[in-house]
This record gives sequence, C-alpha cells and structure tokens, in this order.
Amino acid sequence: MSTTIYGASDDLIEVDGDVREEFNVFGEDDSYLGFSNGVVLRVTYDRDGIWRIRPMAGLSRVTVAMAPTDDEDNYSDRAVIGEAVTWVVRGPDYARSRSQT
Repeated sequence: MSTTIYGASDDLIEVDGDVREEFNVFGEDDSYLGFSNGVVLRVTYDRDGIWRIRPMAGLSRVTVAMAPTDDEDNYSDRAVIGEAVTWVVRGPDYARSRSQT
C-alpha cells in the first residue's frame, strides 16, 4: 500500500494510508515527520498559505506533487510514500551525520 501526506486548514498535517494520523502543528514553523522505512519529510506552512513538503531522507521512496501558488482550492503539496509504512513520528528538529572527510 502507500501513504499520503498533506496539509489541511492552517494547522494540521494529515497522514493517510498504511498509517493514519492527524498532527496539530498550530504555531510551529517547521515539522519533521520520520517514517519506519527511513523517509524523513520537512513540512512547512509558508507565508503564502501553502503547505510545502520537502523530502530530507529516503528520497527514492517518496514522490511530491507541488501545489501551485495561485490556486485557492489546492493549498498543499502532496507526498506519497510508495512502500509499506508501519509508524510515523513528528518533531520540530532533524539532524543527520556529516561526512568527516
């Protein structure tokens, strides 16, 4: 199956599919979603009132359809993870190791 991630209203991040969850992110600038298959997404509600979703890890496992900036009915990017997901976590921070060379 697959899992779809998108923003709703101005304060909710929706996760539908293998895992179903609704995260209330009122007042937060950025959220990071981590998935059981190694995908990490950065989700931001921008100044134009559009939800932007950017893959940070597991890029080959996720596709993102970007919302246009001038469509009042389509105000969220939609990310689709095309492989099984068993859990998702949300947090405000993300870190990864840097090359030591």
